[in-house]
Amino acid sequence: MKKKEIIRILTLALMWFIAIIAFDIVINAKVFDKGDWLPYFQYTFTSVLPILIFYCLVISLSEGFFMNTLLRDYPFAIVVFTKAVLQFAVIYVIHLVGAYVITEFMPLSTNAAVNAHYAYLSASLNIFYVVYFFIVSFHFSLYAQVSRKLGSTNLYDIVMGTYFRPKEAQRIFMFLDLNQSTTIAEEIGHLKYSRLIQECFTKLTHHIDNYDAEVYQYVGDEAVLTWKNSDSSAAGKCIDLYLDFRNSLTKDAPQFERKYGIAPKFKVGISFGTVAIAEVGDYKRDIAFHGTVLNTGARLCQLCKEIKEDILFSTSFFDLLKTNKHQLTYVGDYMLTGRKSNEKVFRLL
Repeated sequence: MKKKEIIRILTLALMWFIAIIAFDIVINAKVFDKGDWLPYFQYTFTSVLPILIFYCLVISLSEGFFMNTLLRDYPFAIVVFTKAVLQFAVIYVIHLVGAYVITEFMPLSTNAAVNAHYAYLSASLNIFYVVYFFIVSFHFSLYAQVSRKLGSTNLYDIVMGTYFRPKEAQRIFMFLDLNQSTTIAEEIGHLKYSRLIQECFTKLTHHIDNYDAEVYQYVGDEAVLTWKNSDSSAAGKCIDLYLDFRNSLTKDAPQFERKYGIAPKFKVGISFGTVAIAEVGDYKRDIAFHGTVLNTGARLCQLCKEIKEDILFSTSFFDLLKTNKHQLTYVGDYMLTGRKSNEKVFRLL
C-alpha cells in the first residue's frame, strides 16, 4: 500500500471517528446527568475503542479501495451521491454488528445510563440517525471527490493558505505532450481524439501515485507533473514513471489501434530548478508555479520533435540525477526559445 493511500485512509478514519463521537455526545447531552459523562468516556475509550477504531477503518477502507475503483469513470455528481448512499449502507451494517457485539459480548459498564445508551444504539434506526449519518456520508464523499479533482496537496494548501504569499521551492517538472496531436485530431475527429486523450491520461494517473508525483495541470493534450522532493531519488522516480507509462502504452498499442487507428506516443521534457509558488485567481483559485524551469521543460518537450528524441533533460536535472542508477548522455547545446544562453541537453541512454 502506498504512503498517500495510507494517509488518505487514516485521515478519513479520523474524520469518521470525530463524527461518531460528536453524534454520541449530542444524543447523550439531553439524557445524561453530570455524573454520567465520566463513566461514559471511561467505558467508551477503554472497552469500546477497539471496535470504534475497527468501525472507522472499515468505512475508510471501503471508500479508499472498493468505491473509488467501482465509481472511477462516472460523472462527479453521480459519484458523490452514489458513494454517499453506499457508504451509509456500509456504515449502518457495521453499526448494527458493532452495537450487537457491545451489548451481547462486552462487559457492561458500572453506569446504568451508559448501558442504556449502548442498548439504544443497537436498535437506532431512527430519523435522527439516518439524517445525520447520510449528511456526514454525503459531505465526506464530496470532500473525497473535490480532493481528487483538485489534488489532495492542492486542496490542503488552498485551505491552509500555504502559498497565499508566494514562496520559493525546488521542483522537478515533467512535460508530456502527445506526438503529432494536430494530425491525429484531423484524422480521427475531435470527439474520438478527446476520448483518446482521456484514456491516455487515465493510464498516466495509475503511475502518478506509484512514483510520488503530483499533477500540476492538464493543458489540451499535454500533462505537466511535478515532484515535491528534489533529490536523486525523486529524479529516479521521475524517469521510472516515464518508462512505465511508455511501456503501458506500448503494451496496449493493439487496443489503441483498434479503437482509434493509432498507437499514441508522447514526447517528454524534464527540468529541475527553483520556482515561485503562489495561490492565484479568485473565482477559480489554484496553485501556480512561476520560473524559467517551466519554460525550460516546455521547450525541451518541443525540442524532442525537432531532433527526433522521445525524452530530453535539462542540465540541472542531469546534475541532480548523477548518483542514480539511470544514465543520461549528452546530446548537445541548444538555444531554447526565451533563453539568453545555450542549454546543455541530455537524453536517456
